[in-house]
Parts: sequence; C-alpha cells; structure tokens
Amino acid sequence: MQRRTLTTALTAALTGTAVAGIAGPASADGTSGGTDGTGGRSHGTGGRAGGTGTGTDVGPGPADQAPRLLHEGIGLYPRAIRLAHQGAADDRLLASVVTFEGADGAEGSGAIFESTDGGATFAQVGKVFDEATQGGEGICCATLYELPRAIGDLPEGALLWSASVGADRAERRMTIRVWASTDLGRSWERVAITHAAANEGGMWEPEFATTDDGTLVLLYCDETDGKRHSQKIVLQTSTDALTWSDPVPVIELEDPASRPGMPNVRRLPDGRWAMTYEVCGPSPTDACRLFVRTADDPRDWGPVTARDAVIVADDGTEPRHTPTLTLDADGSVILGSQMHYTVDGAISPNNGQVLLRTRNSALTGDISWATEPAPVPVEDPDDSPCPNYSPTIVRTAAGQLLEITTAPGSDGCRAWYGSRG
Repeated sequence: MQRRTLTTALTAALTGTAVAGIAGPASADGTSGGTDGTGGRSHGTGGRAGGTGTGTDVGPGPADQAPRLLHEGIGLYPRAIRLAHQGAADDRLLASVVTFEGADGAEGSGAIFESTDGGATFAQVGKVFDEATQGGEGICCATLYELPRAIGDLPEGALLWSASVGADRAERRMTIRVWASTDLGRSWERVAITHAAANEGGMWEPEFATTDDGTLVLLYCDETDGKRHSQKIVLQTSTDALTWSDPVPVIELEDPASRPGMPNVRRLPDGRWAMTYEVCGPSPTDACRLFVRTADDPRDWGPVTARDAVIVADDGTEPRHTPTLTLDADGSVILGSQMHYTVDGAISPNNGQVLLRTRNSALTGDISWATEPAPVPVEDPDDSPCPNYSPTIVRTAAGQLLEITTAPGSDGCRAWYGSRG
C-alpha cells in the first residue's frame, strides 16, 4: 500500500480546491466558520465507497458547545486528557496536535493547549520539538499521556508526548521519540529515542500504559518486517522512561498483507486493560474494521496471531478506521472512529456523526454497542488522513463530553473542539 507522508499530504491540501469539513461549525468568535486542511498518515487501502447522507440531526442541548477552532494553525492527530495527578491543577484539560510551521511548512512540532474552564476555551501553553522535527524530517501520530505514578526520575503527574519522526527523510530511518514535561506542559525535554528503524519501513502511532509495578509500556505500529508482515503492533517497556527493551510483537497476523494498527489502550473499572485497534489490508475481512482486546497486564495481550470479534453496533452498522477509546465517568466505554458503514458495507448516513457506547465495562462476552451523536460531527469523512482522523474524547469535570477532531479544507488540516452534556 502506498503511503502519503505528512509533507506530501499537506502539499496536496495547500494546492487543492475542494473543501469537505465539519457541518456548520462556529469559529471561536461565534461566527460561522469554514473548514480547512488535510494531511497526516494514510493508513487504509482503497478509496471512499460512496454515500451522501446528512447524518444525525440532533440540535444543541443547554450544555452543548458548538464546534470551534482549537487554534489557527495546522492541527493533526489531536489528543486530550483531563489531569488527575497534579494536586491543585487536577481537572484541567490538556490537548495536543501535530502542527507544521515555517516558510516551507516543514517545521514539525507538537502544540500543547490548556483549558481551565472545562473545555469552553483553550490556549496554547507549550511546544514540543527537537532538531529532527524542526529539520523537516517529518512528524506524525503523537500521543499525550499523564504518568499515574513516578517512573524513574519522572514524578507522578509528569506528562509524556511521543511521536513518529523521520517519515520524510530521503533515506528514511524512522524513530519513536519521547518528550517529558514536569510543568503542566509549558516546557518539554526529549528523554528517549525508544527505537530506530533498521530499514525504510515506518513506525507509527505510539501509545502508553503504566503497570502497577511501575513499568512504562509503549505500543506502536511497525512496518519494518514488511516481507512477513506488512504491519504489526509491537511494544517496548521501560522502568525509567530513558532505556527501553527491544520491541516484541503484540499482534502480527498470519496473513502478511493484514495490517493491524492504531492501538489505543485504557484501563477498565475492574483493573484490567482494553486495547482497540484496526486491521487494514486488501482482504474484505480486514477493510480497516475495528476490534477490541482485553488483558490483565498491558505487557501481555495473548496470542499474537489471534483474531478478535469485529466491533458492530446494535443496529448492524459498523465503525471503521482510526479507533479511539474513552472510559466515561459512569464506567461505560466510548468508541470513536473516523467512519461509519451500513450493514451492506456502504457509507452510512451517520458517517462522521456518531460515537459508539457500551455499558459492558468489562468488554467481555456479548458486547452491545449503541450509537450516539458525536460532539463534533464531521461532514462526509473518507479514509484520507485528515477528516475525523483519530478523534479524541474526554469527560470534563463539569460533566460535558468534549471531543477534538479534524476537518480538511483548502489551506491545511484544522482541529476543532466541541462538547455536549
């Protein structure tokens, strides 16, 4: 499968004329706003399957906030967390996006935003970068994480930001890099390069978990074993965030063309762990369908060649592409995705408009998934690397469900945020 790097995707966006974005967003000043941008890592195979539905028609409730821009610049691969290990700063919201600056649009970095009013407004408070990202080597697919306990010299509450770096180098040797902040995201220091690719294969989409015995776990996608596995999910571990074990496989399917990826890990109310992921590839069995797997320990996810049950909504429709997982305040589990399909495999009228929720907080047995309106509906997303790509969702201290996602337009991908009660 051919991938577009961030640089080539953004170039296409900057010269394009089509605009497909959020349905009726409002800008930060309350006026009607257009939608902008594209860019990011392409992860699927094939193109859009058609469908022009208008989506779920749900008006705003009394606690709802219409979508508005997170910031004026490029915004890709959003992540948001609600702080829980900061003492007086608990319940603040932090968000991040991958962005690009400079005259040639190649200076990559992470932009860090903070909300102290429950997600009503966000302000940029920090920036994550180093010599590689600023040098135009390419950066993608970042994650934002708060340590629930001390790891090495990093205290409880330290923030980690990790990304895939090097996709745009002429002789590509990608790395997974980790930065840390101990001042609520204001300043950042690179603490580790966990792994460097031995060939031109990609490494994408890092994701963290922390075990009860104080081990930091990092999962990501690996394309460097391309002859045997087009892509697989691997993990590394560390007890100090500085030195890391060699990668070991988590999911590497027997079909070499199958592409498990986009791992998203959360801890469940019973103390176990859940990981959602997609499997793309040329087979109709894959087709970027979504799956969930549970484990007692985030270092051991069971047989690496096992296939889990496809996630299907109660009405027979199906989410696909870029899954994200949120544990809600009532213990239920929310699944975000880029796209939504009908029973017969066509694009659903609810495409870009819905999330899935299950009350089965153990994620075992017969899991019932119900659809519900997304706080930030995106008009007509396809499987390209911007529209509704890997949306992030968090419950605020005020009780609102806040979402940050992206929408494309004529001058770069933009991140939008909104909430509902």
